[in-house]
Amino acid sequence: MAINSWCAEPVFGVSNISIDQRAETASIARDIGVRKAAEQAFSTVLDRILLTNDAQHKFMSLHDLDDFSDFTHIVEEKNLDQRYIATLDFCFDAARLRQAMITAQLSWSELQSPPVLVIPIWSGPDGARAWQKDNQWIAGWRDAVAAYDGLLSFRQLDHNLINERQFRGEDLLLANPAKLKHAASLVRAEQVMLVAASLDYEGSKPLVTITARLFDKVGQMITDILYGDQKTLENFTVNDLDIMRRKIIERMDESWQMANLIDDREIGYLTVFLPVTSLKEWAKRLSALDEIAVIQSYDIITLNTRGGQLYLRLAGSKEALQNALSAHRLQLVDYGDQQLISAKPENG
Repeated sequence: MAINSWCAEPVFGVSNISIDQRAETASIARDIGVRKAAEQAFSTVLDRILLTNDAQHKFMSLHDLDDFSDFTHIVEEKNLDQRYIATLDFCFDAARLRQAMITAQLSWSELQSPPVLVIPIWSGPDGARAWQKDNQWIAGWRDAVAAYDGLLSFRQLDHNLINERQFRGEDLLLANPAKLKHAASLVRAEQVMLVAASLDYEGSKPLVTITARLFDKVGQMITDILYGDQKTLENFTVNDLDIMRRKIIERMDESWQMANLIDDREIGYLTVFLPVTSLKEWAKRLSALDEIAVIQSYDIITLNTRGGQLYLRLAGSKEALQNALSAHRLQLVDYGDQQLISAKPENG
């Protein structure tokens, strides 16, 4: 998802929606065009944060987008005779949306993932390739990452001569840890997703096997994304490759959403200690907690010169809390008899 710096909470913003609307007058064209663009933006936000189409339809049947509009930013516009052309950004009010989803008893996810570097590889009888512009698998992934607008923060390596020489297809296909670590560091990614299509022949019949593996930023494997659903395609088409690409992205999306689910019907409580060295740091820590949606509320139990003890009301799992804290360079540390929320190490 593109970072919408103009929207206070980027997940609830959508940028660069194009309008080219005709009507009896330019004014009518503008009204119709802006409304259609706003509906598209609102649908994009709901698709991003709600898990199912049924949940999205339920929410849209209960509410009008005007209930949640924060502001519209005009990137560019032209008013012509009986025509309105524009590019607009939309921002929706996060607090009002959250409350409406709670009232509707819906669960949602809104945390953006850490950066994930996507590296597509094509392997055939002539070797492994990672930089062929005209390869349907590689080009399709580059287009899909560029067009993606969900909660996953996808990254790509720039296609240049330096990267071509230092990241050979064979090394990437073998998941060379040193190469993956270096590639992740170039785009400041926390994870690397290798998506490979390997071509072989059974007689004259072409077969392509699709794999998708997720690694951490030092090149150690985390999971096989298609575990239990590996796919070998016979006499494959471009559409077959597109279907597998969408399946891999959907698997990643679903996994991230489920791990960071916010559900006001599933309330839990957690007592934590927040160590600080100054009042300024205390205020900064509380400000970070205020921004974490999975923390519905908290009470300050004790406070002294070493920090404070808090009683958290959670609408989600500890994993969701840990992920949300990580986005603020914080971590939940379990010492058995006490749990702390502290700053993450600089290299963490």
